[in-house]
Amino acid sequence: MIVQCPGCLKRYRITDARSRLLRVRCKSCGQEFLVAPSQEAAHEIKGNGGGIKAVLADIQRDFRTQLVGTLTKQKLHLFVVEDGEEAFKVVAKEKPRLLLVNPYLPKLMGIELITRLSNEGLRPETVVLLGAIHNPRRYTRLPESLYGADDYIDEGWSEGAILHKLTYHLHFPLHETERGDEAGEGAARLARIVLTDILVYESARMAEVKRVEDFFSLFADEAAEGRRYIEERYPGKGNLLRQVVADYLRQR
Repeated sequence: MIVQCPGCLKRYRITDARSRLLRVRCKSCGQEFLVAPSQEAAHEIKGNGGGIKAVLADIQRDFRTQLVGTLTKQKLHLFVVEDGEEAFKVVAKEKPRLLLVNPYLPKLMGIELITRLSNEGLRPETVVLLGAIHNPRRYTRLPESLYGADDYIDEGWSEGAILHKLTYHLHFPLHETERGDEAGEGAARLARIVLTDILVYESARMAEVKRVEDFFSLFADEAAEGRRYIEERYPGKGNLLRQVVADYLRQR
């Protein structure tokens, strides 16, 4: 099994013969991270979600575990693989409608996998890139290129935001199971991250802000970017940024 350091992206091969949580220290950057008990490198999760087959091509990490949980609850017929070569074989055999792929897979990179599938007439109807690493200090995360994919999904996105993207492409109703109050708390947390970033890097300009309207006038671009960030992960919750700013100004 291949695992990846969340700090520097260095990869390690871990033996599959274990059944407990494992703590790994990266030899490159020194960061410690946990690896969950391994599953088979390629495995199948059967479902009846409208007969939709999906292939999830990603190394074992928390984000993949989140996606497996989200897609399994939708009853999709899911195939999980860990390298590009295996992904190509599964896509060629199973003809899925959906491929979710890490662009930096071992053996055959995900971006090369997409090109190879397209050249051989095997490209699924919908191809979605997966974020390779999440930086909590950077809330703007737009890929420079989709490398032939239709869309992308990033780490840190809520279940609702992921399903919103997939519903649009698959034209099949996928329903969120996350409780509304949990979604609201998550969106408020992201709004506070946006405000904190501005407080840290624009402290002098923030000193000029006396009213909520001042904030959205002085930081029009940053506020628009922050709202988009929140909306992508929690659709319909972008306006929480205004409430978070108002709360901050009352307490200042």
